[in-house]
Order: sequence, then structure tokens, then C-alpha cells
Amino acid sequence: MNKEINPFPGCPALDGYHCQTNSLAKIFHFHNSPLTEDMLLGLGSGMGFIYWKMKMGTEDSIFIGGRGNNKGFFNDIGQRTGVKIRAISTGSLKKAQESLIAKLLKEEPVMLFGDMGFLPWFEFPEEYHFGGHTFIVCGFDGINSVLCSDIDARAAGLKKGFYHAITLEQLSKARGSKFKPFPPGNTYLEFDFSGFHQPGAEDIYSAMKQTIDSQMNPPIRNIGIRGIAHASKELMKWPELFSDHELRMNLFSLYIYIEVGGTGGGCFRYMYSRFLAESAKLTGNEKLLGPSEKFRKSGDLFSTIGQLFADAETADDLKEKIHRASVNFSEIQSIESDAFNQLSGAVN
Repeated sequence: MNKEINPFPGCPALDGYHCQTNSLAKIFHFHNSPLTEDMLLGLGSGMGFIYWKMKMGTEDSIFIGGRGNNKGFFNDIGQRTGVKIRAISTGSLKKAQESLIAKLLKEEPVMLFGDMGFLPWFEFPEEYHFGGHTFIVCGFDGINSVLCSDIDARAAGLKKGFYHAITLEQLSKARGSKFKPFPPGNTYLEFDFSGFHQPGAEDIYSAMKQTIDSQMNPPIRNIGIRGIAHASKELMKWPELFSDHELRMNLFSLYIYIEVGGTGGGCFRYMYSRFLAESAKLTGNEKLLGPSEKFRKSGDLFSTIGQLFADAETADDLKEKIHRASVNFSEIQSIESDAFNQLSGAVN
């Protein structure tokens, strides 16, 4: 990197909560169509719940996540804002880099996926890999280095936005990573803002109805409201299911998944609560404020669960904490059942 790389005009390093909504917020800002991260999450029906057991190497691992609608998220945001959003993937590193450079030469920021384990601004263990992360490339030296815009991975809640220069070689390694889970596949997003419109009541209510249906009528027991009840029961089995080391790592991961890992704190519930409050103002529907408050309370309980296991690597009272967390999951299930029923009445 021979010289300082400046960001393209209209590309601020915005503070944010979640990598995908933060990346989208930057793109929408660049195109003079700003929307809050909370609104973007809500419009994409992006809040949910999943309890997922998976194999990581030789060890079993549990993923507990608060995102929903991962497959349709970008498309649904596009439909409800008039923006055409297309995700493009390729197995060719050369093609991926050529497409990127072509856009950067036009001073057009690009939203893409990359493996956090290969991004030099993060400090993760060598074996850590997560390719579902998104960030923005928003500067180019015209030779072999680019400027990226991302948010801090270490903080809970609102995360600091920053710029970081990276070589095309480093970027290519992160984009083309084959590591699971979620290898990025050189994926980037293309946008057409020619039909953009501010979301109206119909768009907002449509998104809410989609979230209600997905969470109240999940196809399997480990998703949505049923998934939260499932997590409450399964968590109590963890001490017998895992070795001591596996148990501690899974409990610490629970803290990361709920509180730190780009959820906005409280497993996305605080973001969704603010989406409902913002929507109440935009639509004039004050009935949305009741569910908003309930999801804030749900977020508080999720945060409580996460904080229980921030010291899981060294704590000596894990069984007691697991019991408390299980009770909290049951309370969350009850609160969110009420919240979705109340929300359904508010939008129908």
C-alpha cells in the first residue's frame, strides 16, 4: 500500500449494529435514499430465532441465532423499497476481482461477503472462520489495494464504524474462503435504485405479517417461538451432552451469538423493538408501541442470558447459570408469544 486511500464521496464509515444492515445502510446512504438499520432489518423480516446443532471439526457445536429470513432478506427489502437487489456469486477468484475493480473504477461502493477469519482488522483465533459477514469496499488506489468500511466486532450494541485498507490479495482470500460455516463464495450485491420509494404502511405491515407467520408457525420445532421453548429444554441437557471444554465453549458462544456478534444486543430484539417504534411514527399506528415494548423486554432477557456466560471459560457455577438461562428462555417464549399476537391485531 503505497499511499493513503480515501473513501469515495458519499461513503461514510457509519456506526452500526449488524453487519448486513450496516452495509445496506451505507449503500442506501450513498444513493441518497437513507434508511435506518432498524427499518432495514424489519422490512427484510430479519428477526427470528433458531436452535441449530452442528459439527465443527471433531466437536459438536450449538448455534443459537436471532436472525430470520436469511434466504429472502435482501429480496424482501428490495420489494418493499423499490430497489432491485441481486446477489451474485462465482467460483472464479479472477472473475470476482475483475467485477469488483470495474465498479471501483467508477467510484461505486460494493457490498460483499468475506470470511472474518481472513480479514486483517479482526483479531480472531487462527481456527475461527465465518463467511456470512458483509462489509463495504469504498476506495481504490488504482493498483493493488482497496479501502473497506466495517464495524467493530468486539462491542455489544452500537458498534464503531471504521475504514481499513487491504490488499486485493488479502481481500481475495477472504472472499474465496472455503471454510464452513457459510463460505462466502465470492458473493457481492448489485443494486438498482431507479425505482426507490420510502416504505409505506403497506410495505411495513407486509414485513410484520411475514415475521409473525414465520415465528408463530415455524415448519420445525427448532425455529421461531417453538425454537425458543426447545432451547429452554435442550439447554438443561448440555452438561451431559458435552465434555467440560465443549460445554464452556458452547456457553461462551451463546454469549457471542446473543450479545456481541452483530445482533445489536439482545439477539436482535432491541433492533426490532426500535423498528416497531419507528413504524408507529411513520404509519400513525400507536398500537405498534405495545409490541415494541414487549420486544424490548425480550431483548433484556436475551441480554441477561448472554451475560450469564461471558465468563463461561472460567466460571465454576455453570449448572446454576444454565438453569437460570433455561428459565429466561421460557419467559422469552411467553413474552414473544404475547407480542406477536398483539402485533397481529395491530396490523390486521
